[in-house]
Amino acid sequence: MTSFETLLRRVCALAAFVGVAAILALMMLTVVTVVFRAIGIAFPGTYSLAELLLIPAVSFSLAYAAMQNEHTRVTLFVDRIKNDRIRRGLDGIMTLLGTLFWVAIGWATIKEAIRRGAQGELSPIINVPVAPFRWAMATAIILLCIVLVFQGIKLLSGREVEEHPHGGDYTQ
Repeated sequence: MTSFETLLRRVCALAAFVGVAAILALMMLTVVTVVFRAIGIAFPGTYSLAELLLIPAVSFSLAYAAMQNEHTRVTLFVDRIKNDRIRRGLDGIMTLLGTLFWVAIGWATIKEAIRRGAQGELSPIINVPVAPFRWAMATAIILLCIVLVFQGIKLLSGREVEEHPHGGDYTQ
């Protein structure tokens, strides 16, 4: 494994940690809200805070799933090809073409972050700035694009994209 790949795997593992932390925070927020409602105390802003926590929960998990080769794939046609080099080449081309979609999403996210950041957008009720969450999403999508380009190039060069190399140990 190259040093770039090791670094990329570590960054993706850190991104996954951020995503899991956001999911845990969302879970705790839900539990606290339900408990408080049961005893008659309203917790305003739960919906707004949950919206903000979903952004890192989803976006940072995408790069990790792609790095682990766990994202959704339709391999009905490609799996029937017996020649490994042709199969990997087609898989690499499809990965790179699919990356174009994420580049468009990333570009739109950056444009929206700039536009809304200039407006000083705040979340309703709790008045939390939304800009850091928008930029976090843009960062996560850029990381996803880097992972997909890396994997596409790897496949086009004839190498297989491993699933869970070293059992998740990124120090090797």
